[in-house]
Amino acid sequence: MPNFSQARPPLYHHFVLLLWEERDADGRHVTWRFSLQDSQEEARIGFKNLEELNAFLEGWMKDSSEDRSAEYFPKEI
Repeated sequence: MPNFSQARPPLYHHFVLLLWEERDADGRHVTWRFSLQDSQEEARIGFKNLEELNAFLEGWMKDSSEDRSAEYFPKEI
């Protein structure tokens, strides 16, 4: 049975997601574009498609969890 009194607080990070539809000269749908703005660093990164956005988020979550794990889950000596 888990001991919730020992649970670590959740880690939060905020991104602002922008998405827009690109259209051709006749107004027909061409593609969707995406960008994320990091609310803590005020940096913005653009993505050509949903697959790029998803890959970035998956990599960011993996890296973030590994980088912060020592802060919240120090190794016992």
